Amino acid sequence: MIFKNIAVIPNEKKDPVFEYTKNLINYLADKDINIFLDSIYKQKINNCVLKYLDEEDLYKSCDLLIALGGDGTMLRAAAGASRQNKPIIGVNLGRIGYMSEIELHEIELFENLFSGNYKIENRMMIDVEIIKNTGIIYAGSALNDAVVSHGVFAKLIDIGLFCDNVKITHYWADGVIIATPTGSTAYSMSAGGPIIDPNIACLCVTPICPHSLVNRPVIFSHDSVLEIRSPNAYVYLTIDGQINIKLEEGDSVRIKKSQFTAKLLSVKNHGFFDVVRKKLSEH
Repeated sequence: MIFKNIAVIPNEKKDPVFEYTKNLINYLADKDINIFLDSIYKQKINNCVLKYLDEEDLYKSCDLLIALGGDGTMLRAAAGASRQNKPIIGVNLGRIGYMSEIELHEIELFENLFSGNYKIENRMMIDVEIIKNTGIIYAGSALNDAVVSHGVFAKLIDIGLFCDNVKITHYWADGVIIATPTGSTAYSMSAGGPIIDPNIACLCVTPICPHSLVNRPVIFSHDSVLEIRSPNAYVYLTIDGQINIKLEEGDSVRIKKSQFTAKLLSVKNHGFFDVVRKKLSEH
């Protein structure tokens, strides 16, 4: 597939005057393609070559999304892109940018988009729900992880882990991370979890600073339905490091494999562990 409709996702914090965004737009404009931008940027990036759309139409209309920034930008864009079955590629404007395919000095690699010299990796996502007695009160999705923790309060919390309604274990810890294989190299790894090949469909549960001699990360099958229950007050759910929700007494968090997948586009001839070695050994 040769991409003719490309959406550009800026990151105003890492590109405050949109220097890199404008450079990318100018590069793409020479390729005789349609370039889409969220209409919220119309006053800040006013360019006659752009087609401004609201967020929902942006994801529907494009063939590909290019996210500028870092992993946060990729994670924010992945949810919308996955629901429309659209591939996404990142340009790293940050420090590590583990999920970002392209560095600033490698813009010429975008030529591969127009020659068909690329591959698309399907990455498992998870559905994350908050459950009350009345039913589901929140539903979202994540590419990396869902974290239940004490938030800003420096104290241990009581956490029960259930799989398919069967109690698995109990944690007395700072929190617990439920990660996808993609998210295994993020917060989960920092907390002592394993690095998981993204071709393996599974869920990884990693306790954060458990007050125990025996608690270890646990790997569950991709078709497992996990549930986190905690009686503590001041417990928070964080989804992909982007969404933070305070849980109320009696709430539980349910996590399962999503029907959607993130399609990460690659224009480099490298594998997963090449990226792991390069990105994580340099920082």
